[in-house]
Amino acid sequence: MTITQLRSLGRALGSARVRAALSLGVVATVGITGTFAHWTDTVTVTGTVFTAGRIDLKVSGNDTITGFTALNLTTMVPGNSIAVVVPVSNTGTAPLKYTVVTTATNPDTKNLAAALVVKVTTDTAAGGTAPAKLTCPGTALAGSSTTLNSALIPTGRLLAAAPGAAASESLCVQVTLPASVTNTNLQGGTTSIGFTFTGTSDLS
Repeated sequence: MTITQLRSLGRALGSARVRAALSLGVVATVGITGTFAHWTDTVTVTGTVFTAGRIDLKVSGNDTITGFTALNLTTMVPGNSIAVVVPVSNTGTAPLKYTVVTTATNPDTKNLAAALVVKVTTDTAAGGTAPAKLTCPGTALAGSSTTLNSALIPTGRLLAAAPGAAASESLCVQVTLPASVTNTNLQGGTTSIGFTFTGTSDLS
């Protein structure tokens, strides 16, 4: 091989090496570019607090009432009625709905309870004449029962959370032995009545 041919071969190899190096350089450059870090930013949000609400149903300001004698009438005859107003309130932090169920017992088996008629209104005061002609003068609550041993107020009544004007209301309860009752076997009969008020946070 002549000197001229060797020089041409050298130039050709040199150009190939340069091209190869440049190609590798491009690849390397792309690889390096791919490792650059992106800018990032973080926002932290704190301070969220959840607190469970509380419902607190009270009747006449109490959680339990024993010896409730305001509706007692020991000399009841046909045509007599007795009525009393009781405040119902919610002293909790969440609104509630309440219902009322009555229970009656007839230990003497005369079943005076079945003859009595019940009425419940939102009157703030009873009318009529004590002791045997007291009444709740207003209109009976829609859907309320007129018999004992039943749901006196079956549809929940809303009481807002305290404090607030809507966190309490008055219920007037009237119990009557109608004048139309002629069953003389009821004479001397006795029945005991209980009221169960139940509150719930379910407002549906």
